[in-house]
Amino acid sequence: MKKSIQTEPVKMERVISICQQYAPLDEQSQQALQNIITLKEYRKNDHVFVQDEFCGDLFVIVKGSYRLFHKTAQKELTTWLGYDNHIISSLHSILLNQPARETMHVLEDSVIGVLQYSEFLNLSHQFPQIEKLHRTIMSIFIVEMQENLFATRFMEAADRYHYFTQKQPEALQRIPLTYLASFLGITKESLSRIRSGFRNNRDTNFGSDNSYLRTA
Repeated sequence: MKKSIQTEPVKMERVISICQQYAPLDEQSQQALQNIITLKEYRKNDHVFVQDEFCGDLFVIVKGSYRLFHKTAQKELTTWLGYDNHIISSLHSILLNQPARETMHVLEDSVIGVLQYSEFLNLSHQFPQIEKLHRTIMSIFIVEMQENLFATRFMEAADRYHYFTQKQPEALQRIPLTYLASFLGITKESLSRIRSGFRNNRDTNFGSDNSYLRTA
């Protein structure tokens, strides 16, 4: 279960630092942003937001990892993976005012900065630098979704694995193979075979012939 924690300056500063990786903020903008941030702890296997329920917050991952998954009657499909320094939310909720299409599942004990999106939006109308931060976050959401779509629709399985490990190498140590296979759209057995071939093949071009492949 999530719980509020006492604000520790170094952690709050870390939330602002992560935001500034998206857009620079002057001192006034930083202070305004800090005033709407709540630091929360989440334990491994907590759900931050849940499919079919409204989510009105942005989440800044200070420490930890997570996945997004969509659940059907037959199975769970992992749709996204993220770690420290990421910002994430339910786009269906914050942009379309609809229930979330996915559940956010915490994979490690985590510390997350939580911003109510409506308050963040209000600040973006008052502070030009926060407005730029808002636009940049939304743009990155959309670009990353498009890149993921190209990877899953137009790459062979080995290409998808190579692409993903270039962009998110930490996943191999931090994400259970079941979730990684689901995210890549392959079976766990297929992923094991691809990983074995990747380790044994010393050709750096292995799995990277696809023209859509782009390293981070």
